[in-house]
Amino acid sequence: MSSQDLSVSQSAWKRFTGELDRIGEKITGVTGARNARERAEGYRYLVRLLSAAHQLEMDIDRKRPTLARMMTPIRKFKGDGPDTLYHEAKLDETLDYEVVVRRGDDIFLSFTVYAFDEAGAYKIVDGLFDHELEFENVFGEQIAKIHVSAERPEGARNWLRLEGERPILFTREYFPENILAVDAGRYRQAIMNIECTSPVEPPVEYSEEDLEEGLQRVIDFVEDATDVSIGLSVFAGLNLIAHEDHLEGKRRAMTRIDDGVLIHDSEQEDEYTQEELARMIDPKLVANNLPGPGIDYLGAWFQLGPDEAIKITGVDVPSRYWSCQIMTRYLESADFRYAPIGINKQQIVKGLDESFEIYACPENPGVDNWISTLGYSNGHIVFRTLLAETPMKAEFSVVKISDIPTK
Repeated sequence: MSSQDLSVSQSAWKRFTGELDRIGEKITGVTGARNARERAEGYRYLVRLLSAAHQLEMDIDRKRPTLARMMTPIRKFKGDGPDTLYHEAKLDETLDYEVVVRRGDDIFLSFTVYAFDEAGAYKIVDGLFDHELEFENVFGEQIAKIHVSAERPEGARNWLRLEGERPILFTREYFPENILAVDAGRYRQAIMNIECTSPVEPPVEYSEEDLEEGLQRVIDFVEDATDVSIGLSVFAGLNLIAHEDHLEGKRRAMTRIDDGVLIHDSEQEDEYTQEELARMIDPKLVANNLPGPGIDYLGAWFQLGPDEAIKITGVDVPSRYWSCQIMTRYLESADFRYAPIGINKQQIVKGLDESFEIYACPENPGVDNWISTLGYSNGHIVFRTLLAETPMKAEFSVVKISDIPTK
């Protein structure tokens, strides 16, 4: 059968599978996987992205949106936090919406509107933190109603502004433990519902053009998340922490995100110059994937031998929340189903001066503050702070496990 004989659906599917094959080549490209484990996890990552894209992109209806759960313990991307539930809804900037939320047992809740500007850059349009919301106490439950629209309705107590192209409502709920505890029922998550309050026509029959557009959105999502994970890992790889025996005279450097700005503190003689690095990573890729309001990051890329551990020293900072965690090359939280790959402000054991030490290695060497590397020889070690009064300052180094003082 010639291409001229194919239906719109058949042609769309052939393009879809061909594009997937093209994206898959990035996993084993020059900036991709470095070993067999990373190759296997890279292709698994693509399947996880397909799962997310099916829910978040394939059948979106901006006139009748739903707040869909983005991450699960096995579906993660773009630097997820293990203690956080994420939901999103795709909106239409010309319509009005109403969100009703019954708050759960979170330690932080936020709503953020993102959109694209005319140049295609992703931006934060508006946001509300939990302490800015007006809740009503209804039979002991905290209930809030949020209006989402281009103009603030008269008398609206809680309002989020809509503007820009292809807006998205994004919610974050942080908990004292990872989300396995939420899924097990030890903490209640918020119950949220969104409805369009503007008059809209009823849905129409699904068409071949709908399929074509939906498959393209899936491809766009998978490719963007793949490029982000690989690109930012290349960037982070220039900020190497390793045992002094392997550093070859290079001094450590840190990557951090302060107030939504990516900063590379480069004091080492890197393999790449900043100009070469800029050519490797599309600036829009970084700018379009920076964190939400009130969230900052500090981290590095580690290289570990089997007898080595990451040592992190720091001082607690006044904040709503912070955590230190391991992430894979693909910016997924390491698999917290099997081991504690992160530790947060609520869990850390500190000294009288608010200082702490954290060790990261495959097994607990006998310390209070330990996170598992799950045997990764390379990966990200990342601090995430939320509404911190001062920036987190921490020092990263690599030590021999045999040299770690135990309790």
